[in-house]
Formats: sequence, structure tokens, C-alpha cells
Amino acid sequence: MLFGVNLKIIGASNIDKNEHYVFVANHSSYTDIPILFSAIPIDVRLILRHTLTRIPIWGWALLASPMIIINRSKASKARTTLENATEIIRNGASVLLFPEGTRTQDGELQAFKRGAFHIAYASGANIIPIAIEGSFELMPRTAKLPSSNKTITITIGAPLQSKPQYETDREREMDLMHRAEEAIRGMMT
Repeated sequence: MLFGVNLKIIGASNIDKNEHYVFVANHSSYTDIPILFSAIPIDVRLILRHTLTRIPIWGWALLASPMIIINRSKASKARTTLENATEIIRNGASVLLFPEGTRTQDGELQAFKRGAFHIAYASGANIIPIAIEGSFELMPRTAKLPSSNKTITITIGAPLQSKPQYETDREREMDLMHRAEEAIRGMMT
């Protein structure tokens, strides 16, 4: 139990504890982060936006942690962060991203951005899609504190591999992105 809620985890057997992955999940609430860390049984680093480090206490803890901070305001800085994340995966850790880029306003899945899929293709890691259900009701974007007595369902999908049939890196990344988005939509009820 976390935040006074019940966690229901489906598909944990899709994670091989001897492998490293790029985990991608929908993002509905600030509670998604600790919920996912409690559901993923291997070493994982969250890639999060640099503005979160400005939050007193929480931000300082992020800066001291092994999490990966991305500055999306400048393309060159974002690209460097993606390259660093690729190296972290090659060195044996997994990474977690929210490919929507931010929390949803209405609980619906938003369009994905390509960064996670670039990391997966460049590192050779498989994508693990994860659907989180119930966290929007637990703590919507405008809430200051989470409610309680909720059930959060985490559905962990089967690994997705990059397909070699595409001629360009961009085509491979876009294919991975579309398949991951489709997988997450399919796991959400």
C-alpha cells in the first residue's frame, strides 16, 4: 500500500531482472513516479524535466539522486541528456520516461514525443510500455494532496523491439513510438 491506496500490478513477469529497458508510461499525476518505482523491480532512473529541481526540498533531493535531469528549453542540452541516458542503459541501468512530456489535463492519453524511442533505438534496449490507471483520480493535476482509498492498476506490457525493416533511425523510432502508444492505449480500460 502506498499513499493509502492499493496497488494492483499486472504483467510483472514481462520484466527480466537481468535485462535493462526503456520504460514508458502514461502520466496522470505526481503520484505516478513513486507508484512506478514501487512496481518496477529493477534499477531504474527517471528522466525528468529540470524545472522540478526548483521545488524546495523535493528538487534538492532530485539533484542529489541518480535521476536524469533534462532541460528541454534548448535542443542541444536535451540531446546531450538523451546521449547520457543511452550510456546509462549501456552500463546496465534502465530508464523511465513519460513520453507525453507532462501530466495529462483530463486523464486522457496525450500524443507521445520521440525522445524515449530515440534512447531505446540508440542503446539497443527494448521498450516496456506501462499503463497506469487510477492515478488521475487519486491526484488530478490541480490537487494539492492525493486522496485515499483508491486502487491503482499498473499494467506492464511485453517488451517491444526495434524493427530492422526501416531504412532510417527516425522511421525505427517512430515505429517504436506508435507501437508503444498503441500498447498503452490497449492496456487502459
